[in-house]
Order: sequence, then C-alpha cells, then structure tokens
Amino acid sequence: MSSGGKARFGMMTFVAVIFAIAIVIAGVYMVFFTPGQPEQQPSPHAIQQNG
Repeated sequence: MSSGGKARFGMMTFVAVIFAIAIVIAGVYMVFFTPGQPEQQPSPHAIQQNG
C-alpha cells in the first residue's frame, strides 16, 4: 500500500471515529439530559393576593 493510500485510510478512520463519538454523545444527551414533561406549576389564581 502506498503512503497516499495509508494516509487516506487513516483519515477516513479518524473521521469515522469522530462521527461515531458525536453520535454517541448526541444519543446520551437525548436520553439523559432532555427534560421530560414539565412539572405542574400552581395556577396563579390559586394564591389569594388580596389578603
């Protein structure tokens, strides 16, 4: 294999590894760090503000 072929194979491997790492990080973010349903907030009318 020529040095050009080795370099091309190495660059393609590097790009594939970086892409795979990005996919894993995106998947972990989507599964663990995106919020679910928002918690129920009390209605503003539930608090009497006129004393």
